Amino acid sequence: MRSKGLERLLRFLLVLLGVGLGLTITQLGLQLYQLANKDANIPAWLPVAGYVGMGLIGGVILLLLSKRILRRFTILSSAMQKQLDKMPLNQLMSAITGLILGLVVAALLSRMLSFLGNAMSATALSAILYASLGALGYNIGKRRAREFNTMITRLSGVHEKRKITRHGYAARKFLDTSALVDGRILEVLKTGFIEGEVILPQYVIDEMQRLADSSDETTREKGRRGLEVLKSLQEQQLLTVDPTDDETTRDVDVKLLRAARDCGGTVITTDTNLQKAAAVSMIRTLNVHELAEALRPAATEGMTLQVRIGKEGREPGQGVGYLADGTMVVVEDGKSHLGDEVTIVVSSVRQTSAGRMIFAKLA
Repeated sequence: MRSKGLERLLRFLLVLLGVGLGLTITQLGLQLYQLANKDANIPAWLPVAGYVGMGLIGGVILLLLSKRILRRFTILSSAMQKQLDKMPLNQLMSAITGLILGLVVAALLSRMLSFLGNAMSATALSAILYASLGALGYNIGKRRAREFNTMITRLSGVHEKRKITRHGYAARKFLDTSALVDGRILEVLKTGFIEGEVILPQYVIDEMQRLADSSDETTREKGRRGLEVLKSLQEQQLLTVDPTDDETTRDVDVKLLRAARDCGGTVITTDTNLQKAAAVSMIRTLNVHELAEALRPAATEGMTLQVRIGKEGREPGQGVGYLADGTMVVVEDGKSHLGDEVTIVVSSVRQTSAGRMIFAKLA
């Protein structure tokens, strides 16, 4: 709510504006009359009376309308504030950029008004130019926010690619949903072996939230585990959340690949299908499974291991357990030890498309 003193000041300024408009109108009228009647002799008292009369009329009119104008201005400013509060940051930045460009164009055009010769006329037209072009630039920037942000992303991507080419800087790393659900990326990033800025787009977080709210228990557990990993990454400041979104598609994988392609980045994932799609688009990927496979100690025939039997196998009498790194272990005659941790002897190791499988017997 405005104070009484501020309201009086604003009404006084409106009165001064009305006086100025009256004087400007009088001067324009005199100039037009002189252009139409070059030989006419205007009495000296007539311009003075015109200036005084029109100035008073303009001031009185705006004084009478000042309360209504201020009320309208208050409603308009409140509506604009609510609109700006709801506007996303990227759209707000685009609108402000459009406003600045509109004012720059208005400033350039206002310099061309010097041919008018009259300061008041030039000032009035300049004010109209600033208001109209500023509003036009703001509206264009607001409507074309997505294209503006895409352009900025691509320009920054070109800059990033040049840095990598010239100086060997590490490319940005984009985290996939599957890498968060897997969880091992947390320990990998903590070691510092992965260089470059690690980016987590907001739409990946939104997908993780949808998984956590799923009605399916397995899917819900994956989403919650991914959110826990995300929380740990944010607490240790190991990643940067990017709010930029691609509104042309709803497919999270497509958005992720486009973002990595535009800035020459790399995708961190455990999804084999996403890795194949990235290879088609010439986008580099880092698969956590492949890293774990390279660092995994070889399990050879005859090796003794400890494993907890968690469920039944496909064949009668079999039990299935998992090593700490997620390797599936099929134990012969392990069904009778469900829920127990047992000592096993490796019988054979098989490599499949889904990963490595170990077949073993009870020691």
